Amino acid sequence: MSEPGREGPNPPQEVPAGLAGTVLRGAGLGGLGYGTSQALTLGIYIVLARLITPEEFGDFAAATVLIGFTLLVTETGMMSAIVQRRSRVEEAANTAFLATLVSGIAFTGILFALAPLVGNFFNSDEVQELAAATSGLILLRTVNAVPDGILWRQFSFLRRLIIEPAQALAFGIAAILCATSDLGAWSLVAGQYASHGVEVILVWTLARWRPRPRMASFGMWRELVGYGRHVFLATTILRAGEQSDAVIVGKILGAEPLGQFRYAYRVASTPFLLILAAASFSLFPAFARIAHDAERMSAAFLRSLRWMMAIAAPAGLFLVALGLQLTVLVFGDVWRPAGYAAMAMAGFAVGGAVTSLVSELLRSQERPAALTPMHATTAVGTIVSMALLAQISLTAAAAGLTIGPLLGAAYGLRVAHRITGLGIRRLLDAIVRPLVAAGVMAGAVLALDRLLIDAADKATFAGLAWVAVETLIAAVIYLIALRITSPATAKDIGGVARGGLSGLRDRIGSPAKEGL
Repeated sequence: MSEPGREGPNPPQEVPAGLAGTVLRGAGLGGLGYGTSQALTLGIYIVLARLITPEEFGDFAAATVLIGFTLLVTETGMMSAIVQRRSRVEEAANTAFLATLVSGIAFTGILFALAPLVGNFFNSDEVQELAAATSGLILLRTVNAVPDGILWRQFSFLRRLIIEPAQALAFGIAAILCATSDLGAWSLVAGQYASHGVEVILVWTLARWRPRPRMASFGMWRELVGYGRHVFLATTILRAGEQSDAVIVGKILGAEPLGQFRYAYRVASTPFLLILAAASFSLFPAFARIAHDAERMSAAFLRSLRWMMAIAAPAGLFLVALGLQLTVLVFGDVWRPAGYAAMAMAGFAVGGAVTSLVSELLRSQERPAALTPMHATTAVGTIVSMALLAQISLTAAAAGLTIGPLLGAAYGLRVAHRITGLGIRRLLDAIVRPLVAAGVMAGAVLALDRLLIDAADKATFAGLAWVAVETLIAAVIYLIALRITSPATAKDIGGVARGGLSGLRDRIGSPAKEGL
């Protein structure tokens, strides 16, 4: 693929050869890079959990509640529009850059001005000061939107392999140094600025793209907004549901439970984010290249659904069996409420995996308007269930976070059925079979731990050793159960284990056999 800065006004359509291989390399490299960054982040948060209190984590979470919304407003779906475009990409990139830069500057000021309102909502001067201090993160993030989109468009996996681990290191060094000086929540502010500063430097360096503002045009801006407004609206609605935890838990239960909730969310969302890193980063541009081939697209979607669920189901239900043990042993007994909350979030990865995959399908098919009702279902389900269940307890509120994504997944399957022509029964079959196998695994390991081992109440190293043993047992049970419930998926996993990605590429590569 030619670099955006060197192409003509109407570059030829790009249809990479060996797309399945590209996607699989992206999945592997994305997973490796994300796994590295998450391993670093885990080590960092293990240290921070012993230096910063749950209440201080809660104050930071409350202070940054508006940042997610503001990032959506400043980016307005233009990154997706750039990835999806077939022509005049350089004009689009320069137009998007100017638009996001201007909005980034504007909304940094707006967020700073709104800091007193955020502090008043949570009845905290500390939250107000933190909210004002973190407003500058918006500008740092928005200046990266276009070069980041270019890396994504080019199937560049450097973000996962280099940028994210480097960000994690920068965050950890700054946050830990500040936390050892007893700066509390302000240590997280310092870490965030260090992380985003490193991101700016590396993204612009690796994208090898430089803006040429004279190529921007109002007409192109209207085209980008025409596509991006649907992505923006849908994602804003989804983000409303995601950010409802800080608003609902922080307001109803307080700062300390909010800090516990955010640690639980970090544990529970890791499997889902790993799936996104290993698959979705590659799937959207890949789906966009084969959008014109209905048969190939349907087969690719079904295969992707099977594989994503084969990962998401055991990763999510694993929390039922060992979420409490891992949280207590890794972060300390003070975070035990977060462990129970993580168990209640077991379905988050399952629902999120389905809606994420359907989102990539809709964007690639140039049907971003259909994202809105799906994400609205997720957001409304999350907000309503959390608002009701938070009146009971933190763990109940955490269960509410799972309900929304599962409702959104149900709606997404109906949408996928209409677009791909795949029968509902086939789609459900791809989901239910791994879920049954994962349920068998979770039930067996939960019984083993509760009746015989009780890892959470052991000393740290002994407990972690037992958790490692239980994890191996869980993997064996899951693979055996999957071989019974879904022999085809188990065969694919065995093929990858024996022959690496080349074995899976052979299976996926044929358009007549559910291939990419």
